[in-house]
Amino acid sequence: MNETIWIQGRYESQYGLLGRMAEELRQAFIARGHDARVMDLGRDEHPTSGVFIFFNAPVSLDVLPEALFTPGSALRGVQIFVDHPFGLPDDVLDAWHERDAMANYRLCLPCVDDVHLLAMRWPGIRHDCMRHGISRDALCDPESITRESWDAKEFDVVLTGSVGSKEKHESAIAALNPSVRVMVQEMIALMVARPGIGYLQASDVVMGSRGVITGKWASAKMFWRLVIAEVNRQRRAAVVRSLQGLRVGVFGSEEWTSYCTGTVSYEGLVGYEQVADAFARGRIGLAWGPTQFVHSSSERVMLAMAAGCAAISDDRLMIRRDFVGKQTCVGLYDAGQPATARGCVDKMLANPDAAVTLARAGRSVVEQGHLWEHRVDTILAQPGVLSVGG
Repeated sequence: MNETIWIQGRYESQYGLLGRMAEELRQAFIARGHDARVMDLGRDEHPTSGVFIFFNAPVSLDVLPEALFTPGSALRGVQIFVDHPFGLPDDVLDAWHERDAMANYRLCLPCVDDVHLLAMRWPGIRHDCMRHGISRDALCDPESITRESWDAKEFDVVLTGSVGSKEKHESAIAALNPSVRVMVQEMIALMVARPGIGYLQASDVVMGSRGVITGKWASAKMFWRLVIAEVNRQRRAAVVRSLQGLRVGVFGSEEWTSYCTGTVSYEGLVGYEQVADAFARGRIGLAWGPTQFVHSSSERVMLAMAAGCAAISDDRLMIRRDFVGKQTCVGLYDAGQPATARGCVDKMLANPDAAVTLARAGRSVVEQGHLWEHRVDTILAQPGVLSVGG
C-alpha cells in the first residue's frame, strides 16, 4: 500500500493518552514500511486521499476532512475508540449515519463487551475488535529483569489509575429520584460483589425485575457513567486497602490521597507516556482492567509487563485468552474478593525467582504480539481501506 496514513494527533484527553497513542501508532506504521503522518485538523490542510485515522470521537463532523463524505472519495476513515460503546457520542454518529449511512466509517475498538448494541443503534455500522497495543519504547531491556533488580525495587507493588470522589458520587446518587436511587445503589452493590456481571446485566436483573423495560440504548446508558464510576471507586479502594503493610506506590488522580495511609504512598499523577516507568519502580505491577468492561482489558497490563514487573490483573476472559495458557505471564485475582489480590501478591513476594520468571515471560509476550506494530494489519484489513491506492 503506497497511500499516506494520516493520524489526527491533537486531543483534549486525560493524561495525554490519545495524543501519545497517535504518535505511537505513527511510529508503528513507519516500522511496517508505510508513509504515516501525525496531523492537526485545526491547523493543517485536510487530506483528500489515503487513510485518515482518529482516536475516540470528534466534537462534530465539521472538524473532519470533507473528503470523508464526498462520493467516490479516495480518503477512508477509521476511528479507534478505546472505551465502551456507551461512551460514543450519539449526536456525532447520528449525524454521520444521516449524512452517508456510515459508508466511509470503520470502527476499531478493543472492547468486546456489549458490541452487539452498535448495529442495533446504527444499522450498517462496520466495526471490528482490535486489541490494545503499546509502543516498542515501553519495553525494558530484557537483561534488566533479574533477581538482583527485583530485590532492589523501590516498591513491592505499584498501581496506576484513577478513582472518583466518594463525596461527589454520593451526592449525585442522592439527587436521583428515590425509586431510581434504590435501583442504582442495588446495581452498584451487585457489580461490586459479582465482577462477572456487567452494567447491562445488572440493569436487567435490578430494573427488569421491577417491571422496568430495559434494552433501549438511551435509557440503558442513562446511569452508566455514574454506576461505573462508583463501582470503580469501591473495587479499587478495596484492593488498595488489602495491600496495607506492603510497600505500595499509587500513581493516579488526587482522590487517591485519602486511601494512601500507612505503608501505601500516593506518588502523584503521571502522564500516559510515564506509566511504564512508574510500573518499573515496583516488583509487582497490579494492572487492574477498566471497570466499564467485564471481559475486555486495556493496555495497562501490557505496560506493566513491558516494564519488567511481575504483573497481576483482575480475572477476565480476554486476559486469560491473551496472557494465560501455554505461557502464563500474569497473575489473576477476583475483583469481587479484594483479599485475593493480596494473596496473589504475597505468593509472588514469597517466591521471587518464580515472579522474575513470570516478569520475563510477560515482557517477551508483549514484544512478540502486543505492540502497535501488531495492530497495523487489523486497521488496514477494514472494509475498503486497502482499496485506496493499494
